[in-house]
Amino acid sequence: MTTPTPTPASPAGQKPARAALLVATLGVLGAALTLVVSACTAPPPQPLDRVQPAAQIVVDPANPCTRPAAAAPPAPAEPAAPAEARFDPALNSIVLSAGTGVTLPALAQAVGNPDLLREVAPGEWLLGADLAVLQGASLQITSSTVRWFKLGNTAGRTASVKAFGGGIEISRTCITSWDTATNTADMNLDDGRSYILARDGATMNIDNAEIRYLGNGDVESYGLSWRTEGTTGKITNSVVSHNYYGLYSYEIGGLVVADNEFHDNILYGIDPHTGSHDMTIERNLVHDNGKHGIILAEDCVDSVIRDNSVYRNNHHGIVLYLNSDRNTIENNDTFANAAQGININESNDNTVRGNRVYDNVESGIGIAQTSQNNLIENNQARGNQKDGIRVVSEASQTTLRANTLGENGRYGVYVDVDGDVDIARNIIFTNRSGIMLKGSAIVPDGDNRIFNNAEDDIVKD
Repeated sequence: MTTPTPTPASPAGQKPARAALLVATLGVLGAALTLVVSACTAPPPQPLDRVQPAAQIVVDPANPCTRPAAAAPPAPAEPAAPAEARFDPALNSIVLSAGTGVTLPALAQAVGNPDLLREVAPGEWLLGADLAVLQGASLQITSSTVRWFKLGNTAGRTASVKAFGGGIEISRTCITSWDTATNTADMNLDDGRSYILARDGATMNIDNAEIRYLGNGDVESYGLSWRTEGTTGKITNSVVSHNYYGLYSYEIGGLVVADNEFHDNILYGIDPHTGSHDMTIERNLVHDNGKHGIILAEDCVDSVIRDNSVYRNNHHGIVLYLNSDRNTIENNDTFANAAQGININESNDNTVRGNRVYDNVESGIGIAQTSQNNLIENNQARGNQKDGIRVVSEASQTTLRANTLGENGRYGVYVDVDGDVDIARNIIFTNRSGIMLKGSAIVPDGDNRIFNNAEDDIVKD
């Protein structure tokens, strides 16, 4: 009888190769089975309850003030000292240098020239030159004396309202540019257009107002602006439309933008810029603007964008751009925008949490261009035409945690970076494929629920 040849002994501490392969295979199958069992035992997420936006708003430039007339508050007390005002012909400007809470009737009386400022109909006032409010003075434009303030534009000359260290209060009234030749709001930006500006430590507060058809592309002339450190204020319960920029800020802190509607502005709806910080932007409707809905651009830090509804804008919905760090974007609905719902670009240490990002033409949430250490958690990105979440262009140290990513046209998650991306505890379902990984991205651990995707759950390219 032939004695079988013994199998050579494996090196100490090692399993035979076939046994090791069998264990590895069983491990992969076990992990896959865990995913399948998890997908089968846990129900898919409920259908997303989408916001149904109203039809696009049409505003007549001949009658742009659309809100019902507000009940007038009690007439303000006249300042203890008379308003001190003069006309500077070199600047084509009324200069208000003293007086607190100065009304337009009081200012008109102090100036004494109806070509510069006059009431043209009950509650309707026409400004024929610039109006500058200096430090130590404040101007009050409210429904107790003004229903509609028309900033006159004629023959290449514009009338604008500017606070240089002074104060402006605008309440329950309407302010627009006004072309005296056509009897409409000014629709021609080529020769300038009226605007409202606060700077040099000024305070400008706006509530329950309409601000429309202001601004052009010249510096400081964007429409409605707060500029320079020390300037502050707020805008609440107001409508801002058809401006060049709906709202612009530069190097200011603490601006509050709450409970407003920004729509049909030529470029951005809300645009805090260059060093603006510690802002609160909440509960606004921001829609149908010519580029982004809300953008924090260039060193805009430590701010909160929360509970807004941002839709049908002609590029991204919400953007953080160029060192706009340590901001929080939370609990917003951003949908039906022409590009991404939320875009983070060259910005770090931000938190994107609890947002509903859906039905955008490109991806739901995009992290790109060297952005680092951003946390994307507990968001719903669903029904976007490309990816639920997209991480590309050297974005690194991104954490995607506990998001629900479903029904997107391409991938639930698309990663193409050579840095770290932590993909954990997400629900990824009913996309074309669940996760696409390029570059050096590592296949995530098995604590994601990935199921019902049309082609593959995980693709490693």
